Amino acid sequence: MPAFFQTVLQMSITASYVILLVLVARLLLRKAPKVLSYVLWFAVLFRLLCPLTFETPYSLIPALLPESGTGTLQTASGLQTEVQPLTDTGQETAGAAAHTGNNDTGGITAGADGQDMLNTSAVTGTAGSTPDTAVQPSAADRWKTAAVYIWLGGAAVMLSAGLFSAIRLNRQLKGARHEGGRIYEWSRAQTPFVFGVIRPRIILPSGLGGHERGYILRHEQVHIRRLDHLAKLAAFAALCLHWFNPLVWLAVRLMDEDMEKSCDEAVIRELGSSIKKEYSTSLLALSTGRAFPGRTPLAFGENSTKGRIRNVLNYRKPSFLVVISAVALVIITVAIAGLTGNLRSHRMTEADYAKQYITEQIAGIENRISGAVIVDSEMTVFEQAGRVEGLLPEPLELWRLEYRLEPEDISRLPLAGGMNEIDGKITEDSSMGKPVLVFAYEGNTPRYEGVIWTGAYDLGIPAGRETGLQAYFEGKGVLDHETYSGNHAIAKFVMSDGTTAHLLLSQPAVQGNSGIWVVERWKDGNGYEYYETPDTALPSAEYFAGLQAEADQGQKAADLLDPQTVAASFVQEELGWNLAKEKIGLQIPATAADFTISPVSELLGYVSGMTLTEPGFKFDNAEWLTDNDDPARLRRLGIDPEQDMPGGFYVLNKLAIKDPLELSEQAEFAVMDGATPKTVSKTEFVERLDLMADFGMLCTVTTQDGKVIRIAERYLP
Repeated sequence: MPAFFQTVLQMSITASYVILLVLVARLLLRKAPKVLSYVLWFAVLFRLLCPLTFETPYSLIPALLPESGTGTLQTASGLQTEVQPLTDTGQETAGAAAHTGNNDTGGITAGADGQDMLNTSAVTGTAGSTPDTAVQPSAADRWKTAAVYIWLGGAAVMLSAGLFSAIRLNRQLKGARHEGGRIYEWSRAQTPFVFGVIRPRIILPSGLGGHERGYILRHEQVHIRRLDHLAKLAAFAALCLHWFNPLVWLAVRLMDEDMEKSCDEAVIRELGSSIKKEYSTSLLALSTGRAFPGRTPLAFGENSTKGRIRNVLNYRKPSFLVVISAVALVIITVAIAGLTGNLRSHRMTEADYAKQYITEQIAGIENRISGAVIVDSEMTVFEQAGRVEGLLPEPLELWRLEYRLEPEDISRLPLAGGMNEIDGKITEDSSMGKPVLVFAYEGNTPRYEGVIWTGAYDLGIPAGRETGLQAYFEGKGVLDHETYSGNHAIAKFVMSDGTTAHLLLSQPAVQGNSGIWVVERWKDGNGYEYYETPDTALPSAEYFAGLQAEADQGQKAADLLDPQTVAASFVQEELGWNLAKEKIGLQIPATAADFTISPVSELLGYVSGMTLTEPGFKFDNAEWLTDNDDPARLRRLGIDPEQDMPGGFYVLNKLAIKDPLELSEQAEFAVMDGATPKTVSKTEFVERLDLMADFGMLCTVTTQDGKVIRIAERYLP
């Protein structure tokens, strides 16, 4: 709908120029037949109602923004610059990391981590990021959305009011007396009017005199013969669409005026100038103390009586020269209106967008680094890196870009991880690899979508390209947060650091009991999300179809029919964590939305070093052992149950975490009050902790998205 609203705005702006043009021509046509002024308003209606436009070498309309608005191109230095032809640079971080078949991980980013001036590397993911949080709407976007709803509301009110009044009037007209043909007499009518679309009716007030009746019938018949009732309906539609534009209201009012005056002139031409006085008297009599029963899109009556009477009394048959001149002016006006098409624009090619990208990198460097001047640039590589279809309605293409920038003085450029020097020139070469431009295609016309990076995914294979683009467009909110729609399952397990991880399993080929399962993505205890790319040189759909065929025949791929077995194999083979199948919890059925909820982890350990001002604190991981645990493992740990477990338990301090844990702003705290936990404030918790400063306090720490949401003191019996 926002795109449609933008089209309406474009139509309204274009029509406004035509309205101004017609207003000027109308002044010049004051002494010409009013039908010529009336005809000009149809050019306005066309521009108000027709969404199609055309291009001309010359145009009265200034160059307008593309339909999707002004894009911003993120430079290597993090500077965002407005780029007129770009629809969307896609510079948002995709909010997830990639997990490829060979355990390489990487993120998608637009170019900078914001730390080094020329550094284009970025963190590999965003904890807890989802399509709902990866791209937050800006204030401008919110205002645009509000404007759309306001426009929809106004249009709905206009349309509803028009339809309601038309339906009500149609019911009231059931009491009208049919006098033959299309003529009806209605006692409640205060003024004559035309009602209807396919078979319009002429509604006359009761008690009209003979002369008045004849003149009015002639007038209304001219309306019907010229199809003015359809023109009025089109004008009402224009008001519904463009109710926010005051020029449109003015145009419709003046169009009504020219319509009526031209109709009056047509009656006088038919019956002769001798009737002007009587005709004017009839208009005056019908207007005195009377009102049209209701303006609707299907009914219109007489208006602007004073101006019409003056026009009738002053009407003279125009000379041939006046008519010819007026017609010529109308033709010229229509021709000038033809220059309200869109200015013929240069069709941006892929190479044009690549050059634009390089230009923005240069601007970013020169704006961020004092004294930096780039004197020359060279595009060394620009080649298609693959094509993906079926992900979006339009096909997608990836184009790999490499370039060199020649600085005036390279010593002024503090090169960081994002740029390297080659023979006195600098090139973009970060840990994320080289930039790859993404294009969608409407026919043969490329639409720039943004940038991903060669180091994030294996873009040399179809499956890698699919995964990279899936993550990218999820981050932009274009695609749903699932690679394969259909059945899902979520596998939960505890990792070696004590945090809980989730796997999202899907059925990519066949749904139901006979369909294979695969891990499409997983999320660690910190909420970082990783995409799994199948280890194949084939497109994903083709690869999984082959595995499904093997499973159908009872071959090795039959192991993929059990989601828990698939999850265990992934944990062991891909993550390198030897975990028994029984240790994996399975939620089935599940949805992709369930997976967006980050896992909650329960950690046991000693808490210390917490203050009231700092969010971080020290945490030493521990394990609660009992005399029921594996005796062999206890022996390996050097623990004698009889000597070391007098209370039947032993707290094993396993690992000192070097990086401190961080509290969330809504973290909860609990201490032991006897044998039961008691919720306390952070101040009270810190005071309790200070009493155990030498040893730390054994606690259960609950984390989600990499932050601590609850700390509870653990009871030691």
